[in-house]
Amino acid sequence: MRSSSIERIPAHKSHERVAVLLNANAKSVSERLRRQLEDFVPADDLFYSRTFDDARSIAHTVLARGYRTVLTGGGDGTFVGFANCILDAAANRGGVSVGRGGAAVRLAPQLQPVPRFGVLKLGTGNAVAGLAGASGRRVGVVEDILRARSGEASATRQLHLLQVGGKRAPFGGLGYDAKVLNDYVDFKKSVRGGPLAFAGMGGLGYFCAIAGKTIPHYVFQRGLPQIEVVNLGGPCQQVGPDGRPVGRDIEHGEIVYKGPCKLAAAGTVPFYGFGFQIFPHALRAPGRFQLRLTAITVPRILGNLRKIWKGGTPDGILDFHCDKVLVKFDREMPVQIGGDAEGYRREVVLEMAERPIELLDFRPQSLAARA
Repeated sequence: MRSSSIERIPAHKSHERVAVLLNANAKSVSERLRRQLEDFVPADDLFYSRTFDDARSIAHTVLARGYRTVLTGGGDGTFVGFANCILDAAANRGGVSVGRGGAAVRLAPQLQPVPRFGVLKLGTGNAVAGLAGASGRRVGVVEDILRARSGEASATRQLHLLQVGGKRAPFGGLGYDAKVLNDYVDFKKSVRGGPLAFAGMGGLGYFCAIAGKTIPHYVFQRGLPQIEVVNLGGPCQQVGPDGRPVGRDIEHGEIVYKGPCKLAAAGTVPFYGFGFQIFPHALRAPGRFQLRLTAITVPRILGNLRKIWKGGTPDGILDFHCDKVLVKFDREMPVQIGGDAEGYRREVVLEMAERPIELLDFRPQSLAARA
């Protein structure tokens, strides 16, 4: 039986074709949700992926069919994966022309228009879904899909993306945050298939990883990691706790920062998952990302956690607006891109992606217009 919240969608509205791209591995993409979606969404518009090859194949289908809107479900990592596959496929779609003598000549790839993206709140990390006002309830997820199909949710905003080591994402970095994610992945693998497998899921899994691996690592770590950040783009500007410029512009080729550092993270959106506002100034400079550097200790982070979580900036945290930087550490550091653990690296280039995307805003249009 349909809930009253779903029945609020006006039945007389014409429906637009919307591709719903779901991560079949996500816990929230349950069999119950699948059955419910089949009642409201045409089977041809529902796609499930389990592997990167699945996502890549789905991306080509989405472009070939000319969907104007795609909705992704499964968390920030799912959005990042599908967005990269669709943007790559759009950039590489060329044509074949018949040349002299009937020989086939491949034309240079052309930048094809891409659909607008909507992000459903179906993952552990939901930074982009939260930014766009997506609903957090299972019934609300179905309602968001119906609102997108009916045109009731039609407002969009530009979402600029980073490129982190060649992969597009709304945020990424090296250090504390990436260590948590890598430890979480390792912890899940260690308990998978055993009697403690339940402990590797969601918030409990993160708590176990942080308490059992991340905090002990930093408490007993010998020596502080050293970093050098070089500006490879246009003028870079340090910003203060209020988001206003501090000092002069840092020009192309100059060193942004050199010294001890335990976290080098960048974002074009304010949040990580769970409402953690780690980049409070990310939306102040469209076309540039917020770079956050710090060497403060775990005890100081825990002591200021509430303040940091809500977007505050305690002493010892440096923020910058940049469009391209080279980050070099003196040792291997854990990396995360868009909320997915990406192993360890000594250096990485952080830069703005080549094009923004249109992000569907699920909030009432009066609120979306003010965002």
